[in-house]
Amino acid sequence: MRMKENTISALIIFGVLALVGALWFAYQNPALNPRLEIETYTIIRKWEMPESLDEISGISYISEDKVACVQDEEGIIYIYNLNTDLVDKKINFAKAGDYEGVAIVDSTAYVLESNGVLHLVERYMDSTFTTRGIKTPFSGKNNMESLTYDKANNRLLLVPKNKDLNSKSYKGIYVFNLENHKIDEKPILKISMTDSIFLSKRNKGKKGETKDFYPSDIAINPLDGNIYVLEGKNPRLLIMDVNGKLLRLHKLNPKSFRQPEGITFSPDGTLYISNEGKKGLANILEVELEQHDTNHN
Repeated sequence: MRMKENTISALIIFGVLALVGALWFAYQNPALNPRLEIETYTIIRKWEMPESLDEISGISYISEDKVACVQDEEGIIYIYNLNTDLVDKKINFAKAGDYEGVAIVDSTAYVLESNGVLHLVERYMDSTFTTRGIKTPFSGKNNMESLTYDKANNRLLLVPKNKDLNSKSYKGIYVFNLENHKIDEKPILKISMTDSIFLSKRNKGKKGETKDFYPSDIAINPLDGNIYVLEGKNPRLLIMDVNGKLLRLHKLNPKSFRQPEGITFSPDGTLYISNEGKKGLANILEVELEQHDTNHN
């Protein structure tokens, strides 16, 4: 009888140890526990935003460590000073709305609404600024959030977050012509949703897997011309070259990047990413990405 009890006890202990081992393996396995994935970036510095920028949605570096910011509820451009950690100026350019992207071109600020309306705020830093809205081919169905100035080609770039103008299989990068204020309805570049860069490690090699991507902002690295496309829904950062080749997809830890909505570069290549105040204070992060071969198979 005692031998039988000992055998049962041993089996129970063995089962418990096996279960603990399996759980430990799962916890320590990056494929099963995404939190263990190696971070491919370093956060250099963090600026916590005031309550008025809790819904910060777009940023654009101006000069002298000043960043133009918009938030998705009010028609206000905030000039935030990275040196003093203060808002230097507020420009009330429009009534309340859903403002998502901002780009600065000389003395003109361009602000993008999610419904596709592009606001031009001329002489935005002057008290006599003027504002006008331009309707684009995009609408609320496209959910427009991404806007940046392409200085090398003197144009603006836009990307739909949700539905593309032309296809379900890609998200296009579209050009706003600064001369005639028109948008070409054919994209200059395409982010294919079936590119292998979007395949998870566990599903590598499986045909037909599609991973959607929801751009929340776009920026161009002034040092190499590569295009950086940010995603807020599933915090990620996509890098592509000027020819549209997808180079690398950085996964961003949601603990640090709660809802990344804005991205910009300083002239020296310093990268800044802004996060809405989701379960905490909104912020702007200075981020340094891991440097190595960006090609993928």
